[in-house]
Amino acid sequence: MDSHSLRGQLSLLIVMAATVILLAVGAAIVVLWPNLLLAGITIGCCSVLVALVGIGRILDRRWVLWFAVPAFALAGLGSIMLAEDLGISRVGELTEVVVVDHTSEVKTVHDSTDPGGRKVYTHEYTLQHTDGSPIEEPMIYRGKDGFEEFDTGDTISVLIGADGNAPIEPAESIDFAADIAVLVVGVLLSAGVYLMCALLLLFGNRRYREDRWGAAPWMMD
Repeated sequence: MDSHSLRGQLSLLIVMAATVILLAVGAAIVVLWPNLLLAGITIGCCSVLVALVGIGRILDRRWVLWFAVPAFALAGLGSIMLAEDLGISRVGELTEVVVVDHTSEVKTVHDSTDPGGRKVYTHEYTLQHTDGSPIEEPMIYRGKDGFEEFDTGDTISVLIGADGNAPIEPAESIDFAADIAVLVVGVLLSAGVYLMCALLLLFGNRRYREDRWGAAPWMMD
């Protein structure tokens, strides 16, 4: 292995380590402080950008990015999804509550890509304990249809913090199996991309040298 290929392999290893560290930091933040989900997502996006930019600079083969983008995106998405569910489960207490009110609000947000604006839907579900005591924070769903399976008067299970500051989530929305499946697929694909990059650095450079200087002696008849 020549010095150029060795430097490439070392750079690839550094990029891989930086990607894993950033993903771990983002996931740890979400697990420890679920209300800082946006910060964890931002760090996760930064880890994906580090991986893509690093690979793009190390390898002069842009087609590799077509494999790298979905692989690292899945790994980042899976880690944040799992971290969020772990964080909510850690700080949340499984509680039976009653839905006492449901309100929805529609706002039109100006969007440069849509002259008519973009509609944003926010659903708020007011909850109370089964003994009638109120819960200060509502359960919020941002989306057009809301929780379609919930209606006023229904008794449901939610994860809610004892101090009222933890995120409120329906218990059925916590799906560790799905989170782990996405993470495992993303990690395997990302590992495959790094392996492909390492092989391209090793054999691609060797082929370049052979094309430039002629076939290697052991390849000549």
